Amino acid sequence: MKGMMKPVRPLSLHQIAAFDAAARHRSFSVAARELNVQQPAVSRQVALLEDWVGVRLFLRTKPRLTLTPAGESLAAATGEGMLAMRNGLDALSARQRQEAVVVNVALGFASLFLLPRLGEFQARHPDVQVEFLTRDQNMDFDPSRCDIAVVFGETGLPGSECRRIFDEELVPVCVPNVLPDGPLTLDALAQSRLLHMSNPNHAADWSRYFRGTGLNAPEPRPMDRLYSYMVLLRAIQNGTGIGLGWRHMVDDMIEAGTLAVACERLVRTKRGYHCCLMPTAENRPGARVFFDWLSGSAGC
Repeated sequence: MKGMMKPVRPLSLHQIAAFDAAARHRSFSVAARELNVQQPAVSRQVALLEDWVGVRLFLRTKPRLTLTPAGESLAAATGEGMLAMRNGLDALSARQRQEAVVVNVALGFASLFLLPRLGEFQARHPDVQVEFLTRDQNMDFDPSRCDIAVVFGETGLPGSECRRIFDEELVPVCVPNVLPDGPLTLDALAQSRLLHMSNPNHAADWSRYFRGTGLNAPEPRPMDRLYSYMVLLRAIQNGTGIGLGWRHMVDDMIEAGTLAVACERLVRTKRGYHCCLMPTAENRPGARVFFDWLSGSAGC
């Protein structure tokens, strides 16, 4: 209707975040990777912001974007604002970490070993609060942002107090109906459909298992390579094939009868799971209590 003002679209934090990332990187594509979205989403959010302020913020030049004078001015302001927000969130997170013991742990270890035993810890130590930060595909975590880290390998984290929770003991597992006549021989196992992990830490697990036997695991089909151990375990439980499990992590399922040992050969490697107490948490009583409990929990 004539004389009425056009409604103003509300300003969104997504628009500010998209502009801030694009301004820092001078690229919509790099900003999209940082924000874990598609490139058109960043471009659209910036366009909406330009529409809201009524001025162009970027010149779409190649190979890199160019900020307009208005864009330069806004980038300085949003950069300061985003930094203030991050500092505020870090401060809030630090206060939370003072109240709870923060444990950084892989999702598979947390689900299969830690959580089934956590009730026992809470019954013993009801005053100790624990917060878990799980990781799976992203193995590049910041040890300074946790009190305790559970890591896999031959050793723990350098510069921290470490204890081995348990050794890696490889055991082939499958659903019971795959084994109508009981556990397989090594020869029969090597000819079976074997599920592999593509995670670099575990891509050679079947080679480790067959080492010294004169047998080799068959080359897996692409669909039989899975990155996440929890996805691999689900495939095993669905009857897709035989996968390697770690004792202590699959023992409960074997005892319950939901999984069966596919071959009686068990292989122990030099690797294992380590509980690492960060130097910044060494004098925190709650962190020390959880560290002592977890590092001795495999014998419980």
